[in-house]
Amino acid sequence: MQTSLHAFARKHDDHSGDRRKMGRFVAHAAEELAFGRAFLFVPLLMAFGAAWWFSRPSSPPFWGLFLYWSIAVLSWLALRYARPGRRLAAGAAAAFLTGAVFAQLEVQRLSTVMLDAPVTTQVTGLVEAREPTDSGWRYVVRVVATEDPVIRRPPDRVTLVARGKLPPIETGGAITGLARLSPPSGPALPGLVDFGFLSYFDGIGAVGFFYGAPQAPSTPISFPPEGIFQSAGNAAGLWIERLRDSIAGKIRAVLPGESGAFANAIITGERRALSDSTLDALRNAGLAHVIAISGLHMALAAGIFFSTLRLFLSFSPKAAEAVATKKLAALTAMFAAAFYLAISGMQVSARRAFIMLAVMLAAAIVDRPAISLRNVALAGLVILAMSPSEAVGPGMQMSFAATLALIAGYSIWRRRQAGEGGGKTHAMARIIIVAASGILLTALIGGLSTAPIAMAHFQRVAGYGLLGNLLAMPVVTFLVMPAGLLAMLAMPLGLHAPFLLIMGLGLDWVIAIAKWVDGLGGAFETGAMPPGFLILFLVGFMLLVLLSTRLRLAGLAPMALAFGLLFLPQNRGAPALLVSEDGVLLAFVTGDAAALSKSRPPAFIYEQWQSAYAIKSAEPPEESQRTAALFDGVDRFDRLDWDRLEGAGVALASDIAAARKRPGHFICEKDAWCVAVLSGGAPQSGTLSVAQIFRPALAGAACDHADVVVSVYRPGFEACRSGSFLVTPAMRRQTGALRLTIKPPETITGAASDDAEPPGLGKIPENGAPVRIGLFGDFEYELGAERSDHVVEEASMRAARFAGAGPPERMAAGLQPSLERQTASRPAEALQPSEMGAGRAENSDPGSTAFEAFARRTTQGGALGTLASAACGKPQITITPAITSLTRPWNRHRLYDWRSGTYQTPIDLPKQVEFVSGSGGSGRQACPEP
Repeated sequence: MQTSLHAFARKHDDHSGDRRKMGRFVAHAAEELAFGRAFLFVPLLMAFGAAWWFSRPSSPPFWGLFLYWSIAVLSWLALRYARPGRRLAAGAAAAFLTGAVFAQLEVQRLSTVMLDAPVTTQVTGLVEAREPTDSGWRYVVRVVATEDPVIRRPPDRVTLVARGKLPPIETGGAITGLARLSPPSGPALPGLVDFGFLSYFDGIGAVGFFYGAPQAPSTPISFPPEGIFQSAGNAAGLWIERLRDSIAGKIRAVLPGESGAFANAIITGERRALSDSTLDALRNAGLAHVIAISGLHMALAAGIFFSTLRLFLSFSPKAAEAVATKKLAALTAMFAAAFYLAISGMQVSARRAFIMLAVMLAAAIVDRPAISLRNVALAGLVILAMSPSEAVGPGMQMSFAATLALIAGYSIWRRRQAGEGGGKTHAMARIIIVAASGILLTALIGGLSTAPIAMAHFQRVAGYGLLGNLLAMPVVTFLVMPAGLLAMLAMPLGLHAPFLLIMGLGLDWVIAIAKWVDGLGGAFETGAMPPGFLILFLVGFMLLVLLSTRLRLAGLAPMALAFGLLFLPQNRGAPALLVSEDGVLLAFVTGDAAALSKSRPPAFIYEQWQSAYAIKSAEPPEESQRTAALFDGVDRFDRLDWDRLEGAGVALASDIAAARKRPGHFICEKDAWCVAVLSGGAPQSGTLSVAQIFRPALAGAACDHADVVVSVYRPGFEACRSGSFLVTPAMRRQTGALRLTIKPPETITGAASDDAEPPGLGKIPENGAPVRIGLFGDFEYELGAERSDHVVEEASMRAARFAGAGPPERMAAGLQPSLERQTASRPAEALQPSEMGAGRAENSDPGSTAFEAFARRTTQGGALGTLASAACGKPQITITPAITSLTRPWNRHRLYDWRSGTYQTPIDLPKQVEFVSGSGGSGRQACPEP
């Protein structure tokens, strides 16, 4: 009895403890709601809604989305006075769907026309903006006309680079010249930055360069008619661009070289004149935010203007009594920030910073706290209402993360300072301590809060960023920005030179600090983050900084889970073949090492690959010109005669044989091909041969000898008859860059014996059940289906004879060609009887059939004996395209066919490829006229 009483008491105590915990949770939640913390999560939910909409493979129907949004908003209005749980759930759904609706409205509002294919044409237009680069000028051109050829869907705005030091075309002037235009590039790898997406929302439909120096048209150009508001907006924009260009020219006149380019980056937003070495040093030292006009610059400029004006007004007692100096200074600082925004080029980061600053200054005008989490949330709502696409970019995420962390961190610091009380420290010493502590905390909090976001988007983190900011930011705060502000105020009077010289001196110090810190070790490549890392971190981070009670500690769990993902085994370690969007660069990545197909890879692509895979060493290809005489005098796109083609096939086979002795290494023939033999990474996993072809006429020979063929130029056909996987320009146009992850087969068997069944054939069923087999490397057949013609009968007899199954009656069910190939599809009309054995017996004895020669090579363990990858040790590849949402507005141009003026159907790219037979050795030139 006593034991039962003790058990009951313990159970009662447990229930009491649970009730107390639940009571504390409810009390903390009620406190958060009482202080209006729920409002702080509204922009976060809107951002998630916008990100969800942009991540969809296809655009959700607008009316369906609008219907669900209406239901969510009406539900929230109806439940305003209901229990908190129901009210918060309805409000969260309404905020989430509001972000999605705003995202769809932004896309419909912009409707940017994207160029569908690269083209060389004569471009005529109006210079809307210009910017110097290290080799010439970069123009933003509003296209008026194109000719020779005329583009059917011309983009409205393009960016064009003109190399050389010739006098540039003035802003607002007409420009014409022969230019090479290309669509904005997609991601360099799946999951990386999509520059086509960014260009779409910047209103840029094409990028390119001028051949030679552009000229002003000899005759005036006529512009299409514009409305009153559009005409006024364009005129105001041109006036601002001319003012901005004038300011940039005056800065360059006083500060030439790197310091002048740095000053222009801070004042006018022109960053392309900075050298690559300086940009790399600033990035690696954690100082890249200094050259991007953002909250730091806006806050310093407006803060200095606000403090200086209020100080001057305080010198006059009458002015101090007659007007509210704080409100007047705040209003004037807001106009100064707006002017700074205008001359900075209206960059996205500058617009975002201005909105945040304007909200805070408006709060000071109406006697509300200027720096608060609520003001940051209001700024977020305004930004998401205007540009929801910013929610998926690193700029907004890092900017708001740093701002929220700084406000939360400083609030804790102030409470501790107030709790400790004032000390007896000398006033000047206290000012120095507070200033030093502020700089240290700003660098520490800002760096820690933005580092995970930088890891997710850029796959790198500045290892000595804290040191770089501690050394450079005092110079920027107390010397560079004040001198720059004074230079701008003195520029109308022509007295700006002394202040610019002081600013240039400070910038020289910043560059020296950046290069010194970079020399300590620079940035560290982290590699691509695992899926879910960024979402988990952001959820946990927002709970930690937005809540004020102990409930904020709940944010530590998702943050710990996010960092815990980094220690899980990642698929990133699997060997992978990377193919650039233009097909020019291939890389075989194993661990932190890579083998490249070019000794000097394009920096723009390779640096992104290097960061994504944390590549530490890269092996260049083995290059030769043994086939130079073979192609002497033959244009790259010409057909080859039989002798040249036969010689090329022999040389290609020789290079592949040499590559088998050095797996994971590229062997290249100039202007012909690059080949490599790759391993699946596991013992006895087999090899995979890859050929990169630079001449369309060699694509057929490459299909006969390699498992994977990447054709840089259009070969004239879209699938290899031999069963090889062919990557063509038409495919890459829709898929973008490709990642082919190589994995070993599930099962590996030894070589087939003389009386064995064909590899991959398996046991032939007695009951006629369908079984797939591969026969010639050209097709895949199905056992157990009805026979169709004599071609199938011939194949049936050969397969039965090879398998040792006795008479053809053993396969009475027959064979039927299956057009669903494992590697690529082939049109039905291509199944010609004459091709089934054509050219297959050139290495066999006279009189032997093509299939018998092929079977003999198979049973002897030759390289061609692979009818099923799992049975013979061939690695399998998983294909991941960089572009998966082809029907979205920023990618739909990839489907447009300018010849017919229609949109094509997206190709059906297989997710996994299993090789049926490897090379077929046809020796035929499967290349029609280019």
